[in-house]
Amino acid sequence: MPDPELNEQDRSRIHAAYEHGVRSMTPEDLDKVLADEKKAKEKARNLKGFFEEFKLLWFLLRDYKAGRYKGVPWKFIAAVVFALVYLIAPVDVIPDFIPLVGYIDDTAVFGLLLAGFKSDIDAYRRWKEDNR
Repeated sequence: MPDPELNEQDRSRIHAAYEHGVRSMTPEDLDKVLADEKKAKEKARNLKGFFEEFKLLWFLLRDYKAGRYKGVPWKFIAAVVFALVYLIAPVDVIPDFIPLVGYIDDTAVFGLLLAGFKSDIDAYRRWKEDNR
């Protein structure tokens, strides 16, 4: 069975939620996301093909919070936090409990993050490799 796709209306709603969400994230939201690690990892397993990126971004947030990695704009951190808040949230554009399509919007939000901040993600990946 082929992967279900988002219609144009859902794509627009997800993009608008992403843009609004990134602008509204705060350092307190970062703390809340990091406190919900078990749920985040559990839900991230449903992100088609993005689990490795999820793990890298989780380490990024932990390194940022601990002060080990600060050379990054807040907008990038806010985008990562929003993608994880969206993933963890029980209510989103397409509810997670709907079979086959419930995680398409979560994956789309993650895709927006990965596409929009590729250079920042690559820079963190290099930093992480150099600081093992």
